[in-house]
Amino acid sequence: MRRRKNFSAFCLGSLLLLTASPSYGQIDETNLLASGSETFGSDYFSQFAPVTAFDMIVRIPGFNLSGANFGRGLGQGGANVLINGDRLTGKTDVDDQLSRISAANVVRIEIADGAALDIPGLSGQVANIITKSSGLSGTFEWSPEFRPRISPNWFRGNATLSGEKGNLTYTIGIKNEAFRQGNYGLETLIDADGVLFETRDEIRRRSADRPGASVDLTWKPKTDHTGNLNFEINEFDFQGVERSIRTARTDVGSDLFVDFTDFEDEWNMSIGADYEFPVSLGNTNGKLKTIGYYRFEGSPTLSVFEAFEDEQLVEASRFQRQADEAETILRSEYSWFPQEGRDWQLAVEGVFNYLETDASLSELENGTLVDVELDGASIRIEEKRAETTLTHSRELTDKLDIQTSIGVEYSELTTTGSNALIRDYVRPKGFLSATYNIDENKLWRAKLEREVGQLNFFDFLASADLNNDETRDANNNLVPPQSWVAELAYERSFGQGNQWNIVLDGSIIDDLVDRIPIGETGNGVGNIDSTAYTYALHSDLTLKGEDWDMNGVEVNLDFGLHFSHVDDPVEGFNRRLSGDSLWHWSANMRHDIPQTDFAYGVELSQQRNARQFRVETTQLYVFRGPFLGVFVEHKNVFGMRLNLQLNNLLKSSDDFERQIFTNRRDIGVLDFTESREREFGVLARAQLSGTF
Repeated sequence: MRRRKNFSAFCLGSLLLLTASPSYGQIDETNLLASGSETFGSDYFSQFAPVTAFDMIVRIPGFNLSGANFGRGLGQGGANVLINGDRLTGKTDVDDQLSRISAANVVRIEIADGAALDIPGLSGQVANIITKSSGLSGTFEWSPEFRPRISPNWFRGNATLSGEKGNLTYTIGIKNEAFRQGNYGLETLIDADGVLFETRDEIRRRSADRPGASVDLTWKPKTDHTGNLNFEINEFDFQGVERSIRTARTDVGSDLFVDFTDFEDEWNMSIGADYEFPVSLGNTNGKLKTIGYYRFEGSPTLSVFEAFEDEQLVEASRFQRQADEAETILRSEYSWFPQEGRDWQLAVEGVFNYLETDASLSELENGTLVDVELDGASIRIEEKRAETTLTHSRELTDKLDIQTSIGVEYSELTTTGSNALIRDYVRPKGFLSATYNIDENKLWRAKLEREVGQLNFFDFLASADLNNDETRDANNNLVPPQSWVAELAYERSFGQGNQWNIVLDGSIIDDLVDRIPIGETGNGVGNIDSTAYTYALHSDLTLKGEDWDMNGVEVNLDFGLHFSHVDDPVEGFNRRLSGDSLWHWSANMRHDIPQTDFAYGVELSQQRNARQFRVETTQLYVFRGPFLGVFVEHKNVFGMRLNLQLNNLLKSSDDFERQIFTNRRDIGVLDFTESREREFGVLARAQLSGTF
């Protein structure tokens, strides 16, 4: 995941006119980062009254937080965050980990390029958060939210408690990532001749509670020996309801009342552990780190579609599935440092993943639900994978650092059930990155990488979308996509928190995963035979108001342009990648009023995505914008921070268009088009947070 600060250049003038975790260890007073680094002391963040380390790191100009490593295995590097010079453990959610560290325990945050560190596998900007031990401490946040025609969300919040006992430090956390969402509006159905034949007055509500608990332990039994243990367990209780009154415009008859409901009652847990200690081989000093990780998720889901005419059930269908999935990883890394400015790492990783499902589909016949065959919906998929990589970092000159990695992975995929199949393959991987520091305020960064993508095992399965009356066939022949990815970045610091970044990137993708025809009449998820290409330009700018005699003002601007093309697997024409981003821009301004505890701000943003293509349909989601939000904040309400927000003040809507064809798009013709505009009103949110 990438988090970008919100920006846009065209709003700068008007905004200025408007204003006329791992647990904590002992401080390492040695600055880990080399030339070209920038240090932000705790006093830099004081105007924002941060409660957690996450509140601090998102305020660093030009730094984009790369989050949890939910990709292929553990890989190298993971999140672009270090805690006291150590990487986060396992596949952790970096937002959650940083939210469990009290801001009062953060001494400073150091930012530098990963290629300049003595930590193999890191590249790009890296944040090293230096913390101190302060005995027992804790943080909390409560975030109720209110929106029209939706039940209030009273139960979103989190709390953590951290402390230490001898060589052991710990953090215990509880949270509920609850949400209450929904929208409402009119949908129209228009046939291929442009005739309106049906209208639908609809409302959609989605709600969930996601309570969870976590424990993070760090153990340092002696010098240079460190062990970490992370455990987390969560529940996900979801319910979605869509109600529709369907009125025919070309026939005389009664309205059709439609209810679509879907449920999920998931629980998941994960545990990760690592231990690092010094190991000397010959005359070379090094260290060995062994990492273990296990994750399990059980997800029973149910979807029900019912249509009533004159209170009589005339159409119904039901799809239910029990899905159990797990991932087990064991990884060892040996790192050594033959001389200053050079390091090596040899890593070996083994992975075992599986997904097992039991699903059924039934439809109404003569007043009774009757089972319908859905071949490939009940299946077990396993992957056994092994990889090895060798990484080397080197300082070529005082201004130029490089890092290179070569590796290879072997994977065996096994599917059981219908159309059982065993396949194996070998994939090369690796990267070359370089950083050139022009001076202490300017640098260039470049990277070329060969990536192997991560498969979603659910894409192998047959499934049913009852609300849109679509089914999808199973496909056991999926393989991971492979990509060449290139990036060129320029970073310019103007001092005092003023920062400008610009990034050009592109990729060449083989075996792109998308919706494809299967057989003569089927459709499902598969690999596109042709090569896909993507290109993008991103730029962000942070400006501080001190240079314009507006102390306490910060303006963030951002925009991105995206381009892509691939041959459509159904009709063969050249198009954008399905659902790809087209462009985005955003802007925000925050004013912390000097000598007071008050702050206020405004945010504007807008984006567009490309049309999504399936075998028998196409669809386009459009979020009308721009999205406008404002906030006011008091930093000391009985020792707590209170932030009040109003969002979607311009009343943007969730719009959607779906084209339905009589058959596959290459042999059928347009049957009709669904178009809808759904409002969701102004959103009000309060955030009350503090420490104890």
